[in-house]
Amino acid sequence: MLFDFEERYALFDMTPVDNQFIQEFLPSARGDDVRVYLYGLMRCYHPERDMSLKQMSHDLNLTEEEISRAYRYWERKGLVRRVSDDPPSYQYISLRRRLMSGVAEPQLDPEYEAFADSLYGVFDHGRRLHGSEIRTCYEWVEDLNLPAEAVLMLLKHMERTQGKNFSIQSAGKMAVQMAQENVRTPQEAEEFLSRDQAVYQGVRDVLKRLGKRNLPSEDQMALYRKWTEEWGFTADAVLEACAETARGDPSMGFLDGILRNIHELSNPGERIETSGVLQAREESAGLKKVLKTLGGGLFNEESLKWYQRIRSAYPEEMILLAARECSRPGGTLDDVEKMLASWKEKGITAPADAEEYIRRFRAQGEQLKELRKMWGLTSLTGTKNRSMLSAWQEELGFSPKQILLAAEAAVGTDRPMNYLDTILRSYAEKGIRTEEQILQDRQERKKQSAAAPAAKAVRQVIAQQYSQRDYQGAEESVDEMMNRLGGGKADA
Repeated sequence: MLFDFEERYALFDMTPVDNQFIQEFLPSARGDDVRVYLYGLMRCYHPERDMSLKQMSHDLNLTEEEISRAYRYWERKGLVRRVSDDPPSYQYISLRRRLMSGVAEPQLDPEYEAFADSLYGVFDHGRRLHGSEIRTCYEWVEDLNLPAEAVLMLLKHMERTQGKNFSIQSAGKMAVQMAQENVRTPQEAEEFLSRDQAVYQGVRDVLKRLGKRNLPSEDQMALYRKWTEEWGFTADAVLEACAETARGDPSMGFLDGILRNIHELSNPGERIETSGVLQAREESAGLKKVLKTLGGGLFNEESLKWYQRIRSAYPEEMILLAARECSRPGGTLDDVEKMLASWKEKGITAPADAEEYIRRFRAQGEQLKELRKMWGLTSLTGTKNRSMLSAWQEELGFSPKQILLAAEAAVGTDRPMNYLDTILRSYAEKGIRTEEQILQDRQERKKQSAAAPAAKAVRQVIAQQYSQRDYQGAEESVDEMMNRLGGGKADA
C-alpha cells in the first residue's frame, strides 16, 4: 500500500453522520442498535485489518448475537446490506443516494420476511398490520427471545379476547409477561395463553355479575390477576364477593376494596375459597351489630381484626350483651373486651348466666339506692358494699325486704353498712329469720334506747366488737367494671 494512516489516526479524526439518520432513524432505535451502527460507520471510514464480529463485541461490550440482531434491524430499515453470512459482512448504504434516487433498498432478512408473511394469515385478512407494527412484533422475537410461533399465537389470542382492533402496545405488555415467565416453546405459550383466557373469562363473569356490558379491559384483567394470583382468591370466591357491591357502586374498583379487606384479614399465603368470603361477610355483619349496640365506633380493618379475635373466644350473644352493658358515651371495644374477660374470670361463660348476673347486679343497685335514701347518704356503691349484699342474701339467707327492715336500726350510725352487717349476723346466730321477728327485735331495741339515753354510744361500741369481714376485691372486679361501664346505672 502506497499510502496509509498512522496508528490511532481514527481516534483523532471525525466520522460524518447524516442528519437524516439523526432525525428519522435514531429516535425510534434502541440504544445498542445505534451504538452498533455508529461504530460500524466509523470503521467504514477507518477500517482495521483484523476487524471481526468478535473484536466488535469486545470493543462495544455487547454479545455477538446482540450485534447481529442490530445489523438485522438496520437491514430492515434499509441502511445496511448483508454481503455474506460466513463470515458476517455488511455494507453501509448511502442515505443521500437513496434519497436522491427515490429507490428503497430491498430488505434481505429472510427470517423477517417469513415472519411478516405469516402475520397476514393470523387475522384471516380481517386486519393488516403496518410496517412499524410488524417490526414491533418481530422485536419480541429478537429482543425478548420469544419463538415466532409464540408471537403469532399471542396475536391470535389478543384478537379472540379483545377484538381485531386491539392495540399492539397491549399485546406487547403480554409479550413481556411471557418473556418474564421464560416462555420458550409453543407448548409453553399455549399454557400461558390458556391461563390468560381463564382470566379473560373470569373478568367477563364478574362484569356480568356487576351488571356491566363492556368487554374486559387490560386494567380489569390486571385486577383479576392480582385477586386470583397474588391474593389467592378462587374464581368462585371473587364472584361471591360481588354480592357485597350491592351496598355501593357495583364496580371493579369497589370490588377491589372489598377483596383487599378480606385478603388483609386472611393468613399470608392462604387460598381464599367461597367459604372465606362468606365468613368475612358474617364477621362484617357481626361487628356492625356490636358497634350499633355499643352506640359508636369505627368500622375498619383494625376493628374487624378485633372482632375476629374476640369472636373466636366468645359467642356472638355474649359479645352483644357486653356491648349493651358498655353502651354509654365514650364506650369502646376495649371496654367490651374487658367486660367479657371479667365475666369469664367470674365463671360467667354462657349468655343465660350473663343475663342472670346482670339482673342480680341491677337489683343490688336498686337495693343500695333504697339503703342510701334511708340512711341519708350521698352515695353507696362499690364492690365491698355489693359483696355485703351478696353475703346477706346468699350466705345468711335474708331476703331484700328483710334486709331493708333490719336496715332501719342502722339509721344515724357512722358506718351503716358495717353496723347492718353486725345486726344481720347477730340475727343469723339467734335464729331470727322472719319479718315478724325482725320487727319485734326492732321494738325491743327502741325500748332499750328509750330506757338508756346513752345506748347509742354503747350500741356503737358493741357493733365495733363484732368481727368484720374484708369484702374488698381485686384491683377492678367485674362488679366495679359494671359500675364504671354502665351496669351501675341503677346504683345510687
